[in-house]
Amino acid sequence: MLRVILWLSSVLLLIIKKLSGANITISGDPLPDGPVLFLANHFTRFETFVVPYVLFNRYRRIARSLADDTFFVGWLGEYLRLVGSISTKNTAKNCIIVGDFLTGRADWIIYPEGHMVKNKRISFDKGEFCIHTVIRNGPVYTGGAVLALKSEIKRQRAKEQDGGETVPLFCPRHNLKRTKIHTDDGLNIVPLSITYYPIRPGENKLLLWLDRRFDLRGTRIFEELEIEINLLMGANMHLHFGSPIPTRKYVESYLEEESGSLDDDTFTDRLYESRRKEVINDTMVKVYGNMQVNFDHIFILSLVTMPTVKVCPSYLKTLIYKNARELGKIKGLNLHPELTTGLFKLILDKDYPPFLSAIRLARQQNILYRDSEGDYLFDRHLLKKHYNFNKIRVKNTLQVILNEIKWRRDIIASARKNAAFSEQELRIDNFNYIRQQDWDSYEQEYRTYHDHAPSQQDVGAPKIWFDKKNRVGVVFSHGYMAAPAEGRELARYLFSRGINVYLPRLRGHGTDPEALKHVSADDWELDFERAFTAMRQVCDTVFIGGFSTGGLLALLLAAKYDTDGVIAINSALKLNNLQVGYIVPTLHAFNEMIAHLHAKGIREWIENDSENPTVNYPKHPLASVAQMEKVMTRVDRTLERVTEPILVLQGDTDPIVNPKSARLIYQKVHSPMKKLVLLPRKNHIIVTGEGSEEVFASVRRFIGDVLKRHP
Repeated sequence: MLRVILWLSSVLLLIIKKLSGANITISGDPLPDGPVLFLANHFTRFETFVVPYVLFNRYRRIARSLADDTFFVGWLGEYLRLVGSISTKNTAKNCIIVGDFLTGRADWIIYPEGHMVKNKRISFDKGEFCIHTVIRNGPVYTGGAVLALKSEIKRQRAKEQDGGETVPLFCPRHNLKRTKIHTDDGLNIVPLSITYYPIRPGENKLLLWLDRRFDLRGTRIFEELEIEINLLMGANMHLHFGSPIPTRKYVESYLEEESGSLDDDTFTDRLYESRRKEVINDTMVKVYGNMQVNFDHIFILSLVTMPTVKVCPSYLKTLIYKNARELGKIKGLNLHPELTTGLFKLILDKDYPPFLSAIRLARQQNILYRDSEGDYLFDRHLLKKHYNFNKIRVKNTLQVILNEIKWRRDIIASARKNAAFSEQELRIDNFNYIRQQDWDSYEQEYRTYHDHAPSQQDVGAPKIWFDKKNRVGVVFSHGYMAAPAEGRELARYLFSRGINVYLPRLRGHGTDPEALKHVSADDWELDFERAFTAMRQVCDTVFIGGFSTGGLLALLLAAKYDTDGVIAINSALKLNNLQVGYIVPTLHAFNEMIAHLHAKGIREWIENDSENPTVNYPKHPLASVAQMEKVMTRVDRTLERVTEPILVLQGDTDPIVNPKSARLIYQKVHSPMKKLVLLPRKNHIIVTGEGSEEVFASVRRFIGDVLKRHP
């Protein structure tokens, strides 16, 4: 019956989840076989409903939980009883829980904090995990730990019994026959960490409807719903299941230290007293240690560790990026994917959504306010202001977010260390970090196809020409099937004239043609963005450009981010090569269809008669051509958003790229300063060899013209 009710509840909650837009994600270790005690942190009321739903819906595990006695009224109370929840005031609750552990009837979810810790004020001092609220100021409850230990000892006793003798469960009429006890399945404790992101207060349509219907404004429930409905409808609820902790290890360690028998109640009472705090502290450190660290955590952490109250947005972004990547060095830290993949976009994008959202929250709660120069001032005292416990999630949300990680001394120490650097030092450090990332990515891919490490002189090696005195920089990308070496002559030319140059490597290039099978247009865009970020950190003025497909990627970025100018050389919106422009896409679609039939495609590779065989691949996979086409399509759709100064340079008889591409780009962009240069060239590759000096000079003149207009 319980399984049926849980299934029906899962369907109902799934419908609510779809309607509300609720987003639930899961990470961590696989759940163990046998009974499990989930010990979790407690922040919202609906965790009582959502966690059992997730466990049943995803793992088909029946999990029961304790609920406050005030919930057991009306239809809600009846529902809780049907799904197996019991009141915290039920005098038989301990026997019921231990009985479920021993028989394997159900898992249990217990919140050792005993109530919602709305302020998230926690500490871990002298080996003891504590909460600090108006309800409880001290160590978390150890009742769950005692029940875990008792179930393990009951199991041990049952192993030693024969036949159908009963095992007393320390409650009247709550004994179990030995035959019903799963003596082989020991109880595991699984730390369950629940994190919400983003946490944003604010009235919403559902809250206002409830207020009109039930007159909730000014009540505690109104404050709770203001946060919890927003979390349900607009936040991600992340559940992280930590590594299982076998309860038996605490029993065994005590038996090694003390002599006695588990049949002796006096001896086991001493065991409970000795190990209860150890069990709960070990678990709660993992519960809070596995909380998912997200952008909001880094935002408020960066604010409170900054040495000044004046907040320059560019400095704050630079510090946030440094803090986030340093946290990646802390072993076992559960970082939100946003902090580990594309966070560098924070520096490129003036409208980076997580940053704007955090700034908006800080301004709404008056922690930040604008000064006459357009910078922000940080009110540290207001952040520390004391609020009513039931209102703190609404009134001082960022303090609650900070409290989630404030107990981690390693995190705080890392942030304080980073805050001691000047903005310029942070920029140089971020620049060097991205350079190293680019190289590491290249080396890792290179070693996949070669039995030795790459060198800086290899054609595929990303290269940077940098002098800190130069304030102008160019990020220039190679084309499809090529490598960074394609742009070295241009880079040397520009660097000799006082311009820093970064030649990034697009993944799949410069190592082995096989690597192109495993990359996408998104990867290439990300590679260019990363290089653009690096140059933005060390140069006041940055131009982006590229040859062929590299130029298209520069146009894509110019449509998304502010840059000082764009250079597109022989970049294709239209192709002369019929094989690439029509036949190849047709073959790719056919191959995909054949793949569904588990057969080999008609053609997997295309031979390439390259003009520059020392740099370009001799062949390329059919699948990767589709990725190049994606780039072309995206550029065509976004050209109208390009408003920066632009140089479009094209060979007039290019055998690969139809010269009409240059005119289309020139016509579609909305740049007030734009220049189209058609050169008499019969080759596609015009950035190396004979005649390339004229190309280089055109690029240099364009940069000079832009600088004259915007010195």
